[in-house]
Amino acid sequence: MKELKKTKKTTSNNFKLDILPHLIVIIICVSFSLAAALINVHRFWQYDLGYYDFGFFDKAIWSVSRFQLPITDHFVFSGKIIFADHLNPSIFILTPLFWLTSRSEVLLIAQSILVGLSGYVIFLIGRKILNSKWLSLVILLSYFLFIGLQNAVYSDFHELTVMTFFLAMTYWCIVSDRQKLFFLFFIITLGFKESLFLLGIGLSFFIYLYKREWRRIAIICFFVSMFWGFLAIKVIIPYFSQGIYNSSPNLEGGLVNVFTRLVFPAIKIKTIFWTLLSFLFLPLLTPSTWPTLILNYIHRFLMDGATRWDLGLHYNAEIAPTLAVASISGLHLFQKKFAKKITIIISITLVLISFFLYRFVFHGPLGLAYNPAFYSHTKNFAFIDTMVKVVPKNTRVLAQNNLTLPFLHNDVWILRENYKKYNADYIVLDVRNGQNPSNYLGISDLNKLLNTIKNDFNYVIIYHEGDQYVFKRKK
Repeated sequence: MKELKKTKKTTSNNFKLDILPHLIVIIICVSFSLAAALINVHRFWQYDLGYYDFGFFDKAIWSVSRFQLPITDHFVFSGKIIFADHLNPSIFILTPLFWLTSRSEVLLIAQSILVGLSGYVIFLIGRKILNSKWLSLVILLSYFLFIGLQNAVYSDFHELTVMTFFLAMTYWCIVSDRQKLFFLFFIITLGFKESLFLLGIGLSFFIYLYKREWRRIAIICFFVSMFWGFLAIKVIIPYFSQGIYNSSPNLEGGLVNVFTRLVFPAIKIKTIFWTLLSFLFLPLLTPSTWPTLILNYIHRFLMDGATRWDLGLHYNAEIAPTLAVASISGLHLFQKKFAKKITIIISITLVLISFFLYRFVFHGPLGLAYNPAFYSHTKNFAFIDTMVKVVPKNTRVLAQNNLTLPFLHNDVWILRENYKKYNADYIVLDVRNGQNPSNYLGISDLNKLLNTIKNDFNYVIIYHEGDQYVFKRKK
């Protein structure tokens, strides 16, 4: 009887030890999602987002939820279907959200949840390969602390950030030998952006090198990715944009010039260094993931836009799950080659380095989630709320980039110097000094534009409080 009780007690203790890391993982994933959602929802309420880029996706998804064409405003492709800029049909997976609510914030919350779920999937992959919940937890922490992923979540809403969950699931299908589910998540992942055909090619190499019995699938994925890239870039996007594709890398100047631009300016090398350091250089031990990482950096570094070269915005979200999977494989190598103590030391060092970079080097944006001043700042925008309420629904509105947010589900357009072209019913302006420069997108001189509209006999001021103006078009 005593032995039976002892056995039951031991089993109970083992169960508690087994469930503890899993519970910690769930708490971490929920906390990450909650922090990300709170930050972006409050940024929305603080008018710190705008039509560029949040409005593109919100407007398109909302339109499809109402069974309308996803026509958006754009400085190059104004009044065209969103596919004129990028081909991202997978974003419409989120369409049902707008059958439940009309609040734009739901997209920010959904994105935060999906990134949090991607972390949980990374944990499952780690547990499968490392056969250790605690080591998998270490990789999860480094994944969430990676500044490239945090900046992606902070940078309002983007298809590449939402894609992290589906890419993580693609990797999970590979390591779990789920072929049918793999093809589903692989296709959905490609569908988040036309440029992800490069990711598909990288995944093909990963499968070929990592899983011998899947080599036929790897070859299929390679050709599917190539076909997707050709179809999207050469056929579909030009069809909607009337022959224009704005996102091709710059390959001019010959081979030497191209190679030079891969390493200069120095920010490009720094980006690779800080990224690898964030994962303690473990991805270098996983050659099967190198093609995915290399193709990503080549594409980004050969683009003329400098915003793609560093760890800011959303461009690092594309490779964050791959870096995590590569780190899992790298840590697994230590498991096989060295004593358990070495693996533990490596794991502890990884967490410490990741936290140090997040907290003291890059001051990660998710730190705002536990900053009371950030939340209290939201109250300071009540004057903007008052102004936008003057504009009735179901009217055509022209507004500054950030002031379009309350009108995204109406007929809203970004304010420009050629405002007369849009024949708007209402024009909304906020000419305060010290605003985010993105608030002025499309406007070279806001005060000059304000004076022009004031002197336009077609419009009359119906609201003026300090630096805020609302104009109404005369009938």
